Amino acid sequence: MRTVGRAAGYAALAALLGGAVFFAVRKLADGAHRNHVQEGVPLLVLLVVMAVYLTRMVRDHDIDGWIAALCAIATVMLYVHISLLDTRALREHGLEQHARITKVQTKFNADNTDYQVYTLEALDGPPINGTAEGHGGSGGVGTIVTVTTDPSGQVAPKLGKLPSAATQLWLGRVDAALAVLLVPVLIGWARKRTRKCPGPQRA
Repeated sequence: MRTVGRAAGYAALAALLGGAVFFAVRKLADGAHRNHVQEGVPLLVLLVVMAVYLTRMVRDHDIDGWIAALCAIATVMLYVHISLLDTRALREHGLEQHARITKVQTKFNADNTDYQVYTLEALDGPPINGTAEGHGGSGGVGTIVTVTTDPSGQVAPKLGKLPSAATQLWLGRVDAALAVLLVPVLIGWARKRTRKCPGPQRA
């Protein structure tokens, strides 16, 4: 009976943990989408939290592969869901415009990788508010580029054409698959914890 009770307890804990991870990822992604935050910022926050937890496991000599897998899935989920939200918004009310690059700045992420920030002048359509980010190869000042803008302001300008319906569908399927993938990982973690607990001691 005690084993059954422990199993039920860990199953409930796994459900709570899964729900917490799922909704935390969704909240981080939604915040990044609404505030035009670069994907690397919420990813960095999540990675720092996971690094602290994994470091503690190593220190306590209690390395759990299931938790490591959960952290990896959560990281990918965050990136995919931000991309899905941006793609969905652009598919609904985005505009494809031509613009001239008027200024290029190089900035650095927290991991010291560089990216470019482009100031753009619209050649057709409404004025472009905000800047677009890229990783080089888009040209220098004076180059004419295609840019996708969001008149509602939900998504920052992005270099390139409007995302296709196939892209949105693919991102949606990957996003759903990652959420489902949490289930077997959490079941594996709960089973491991149940087996790890010592049984009742006999007199």
